[in-house]
Amino acid sequence: MKTFNNPSVTAKLKAMYAKKLKKDDLDDLIKQEHIKDAIIILKSKIDDLDNLSNDAKRLELENSLDKLIIIDMKKIDKYINGTNKKIWQKYILKYKIDIIKKIYEKVITNELQNIENTIWVTNIFTDLEPLLKVKSKEEFLEQLPDEDIKEIFETSKNNFELENNLNKYYFEGFLHEVKGKNKDIETVLKYSIDLLNIFWTYRCQKYYGIVDENILINSFYKIDINIIREVEKIETIEELKQILSHTAYKNIIKEDVQKDVKRALYKRSKSSFRKDILNLNTVISYFEMIQIEKENIITIIEGIRYNLKGPTIKNKIII
Repeated sequence: MKTFNNPSVTAKLKAMYAKKLKKDDLDDLIKQEHIKDAIIILKSKIDDLDNLSNDAKRLELENSLDKLIIIDMKKIDKYINGTNKKIWQKYILKYKIDIIKKIYEKVITNELQNIENTIWVTNIFTDLEPLLKVKSKEEFLEQLPDEDIKEIFETSKNNFELENNLNKYYFEGFLHEVKGKNKDIETVLKYSIDLLNIFWTYRCQKYYGIVDENILINSFYKIDINIIREVEKIETIEELKQILSHTAYKNIIKEDVQKDVKRALYKRSKSSFRKDILNLNTVISYFEMIQIEKENIITIIEGIRYNLKGPTIKNKIII
């Protein structure tokens, strides 16, 4: 499916990505011993960070990086229309759900809403504006604009169930929207869901000793429920690697399941982005990559803040 009437969008995305940090840039940041030096270098490498203070705390850094993502979203959003607009709205729902969760956390802990929530609501998710003013859980539920999300908040028994139900709602809804409309996005999404189902099953077994198949996203691509049931029985990462050795995901898991899954998804996005196809998948791949860039920057700066050694920081980032 052709996504854009204007072929210059792909060129625009490539130009935007060319300004993002490269591996050498990350290495330069990791070498720094002081926050001030690292942030000065960061500001020299990324446009639009001039207002970031040289001794920025984590929240200020996150807010500044989120603003860059919002700027990029606004640049691209105007080129997306029709069926692709619906798919795009389903994709960015994950950002919206994340903001809803953060607002909810502030409400139940009686904290003031921070600027991060405000900038996303003001610029992208304007229908959430009433949530910024609520003072109680009851008000929060009353003002939630999405009835399906409201029901999840009302019926989830604990934080784990809430998180899991929101994830399932997002991925199953996104997959339903994209099926038969964009094969490239559908394939990447199914790949992602397979890996997430493996990860969630492994995590539940490892940390809780109990696995409920209701946690699974309702999709199987290169694995089936029998593979998941094998994962339910294991206790070590070596056993997981053995199970996956007979699947399409045999070379993904190394030593940190969460990080390995994230790295695999990042590589998939990078590969999709490089194909130069005039397709909405190129756009989605771009935003997946810059989200990882944001996480890498925060990991490095916070690592320096807490006096971690360079090799330790480097081992934590996704490249």
